[in-house]
Amino acid sequence: MPDIYKHGYDNFKKITVLFILQIVLGILPVILLVCYIGFSLYTNAVLGYIFIAVMALAAFWNFYITKRYNALISGFRGEKSLLKSVKKLGEGYTVFANLPVRYKKNRSEIDLLVICDRFIIIIEVKNHSGYIYGDHKAEYWTQRKIYRDGKTTETVMTSPIKQMRRQRDIIKSILRANDLDQWVDTVLYFSAPSVHLYLDLNDSDNVCSNEKELLEFLRSYESPKKIDAEKLEKIKQLFRDICKNG
Repeated sequence: MPDIYKHGYDNFKKITVLFILQIVLGILPVILLVCYIGFSLYTNAVLGYIFIAVMALAAFWNFYITKRYNALISGFRGEKSLLKSVKKLGEGYTVFANLPVRYKKNRSEIDLLVICDRFIIIIEVKNHSGYIYGDHKAEYWTQRKIYRDGKTTETVMTSPIKQMRRQRDIIKSILRANDLDQWVDTVLYFSAPSVHLYLDLNDSDNVCSNEKELLEFLRSYESPKKIDAEKLEKIKQLFRDICKNG
């Protein structure tokens, strides 16, 4: 199994808070309605409008928070699935999960950074299902989901390709700042089994849509220049320190 270093999942606290808020906002309108009827507050027109406004706001924020919660929990599940997959790589690889990186004013959190003597690769995981449409030039991609009753929904997502390019620039900047300049590549991994990709990408954009593809890609990838043992250890130590200190 690879050497694995995990930084605390920053979104886990957000997921917990959003879960609690969903419960509170879901119960609040019921409590208000019981009070409204039980204490005959409907006899006061002003109080009636206030209660209706508060219940409407609670419903709106509950809808918004639920969407945010579902997005974060989907990402959390995707990252768990990704980590489970890369554990099958075997020895000789070092893996950093949920790695917070920053260089000057640029910040990001990398789902997975995989390092060995053949490469340094950033893996960005998406747990999106349905039909994904996008191209390498676009700032945003589209996710389309078709349900059994014929209903179709579309959601806009930030281009993962552009996101990974920014992450690659940060990693390369960190390496150069430590006199460890090295080739860095990226791969986009869709972990959901029910995803269908319609992407117009460059030849250099790496995308995998199942575990087998991802493992084959990592086992066969060769960067333009191998990393010698001394430099490799320095790079791994650099990211171990970043992972530890956050």
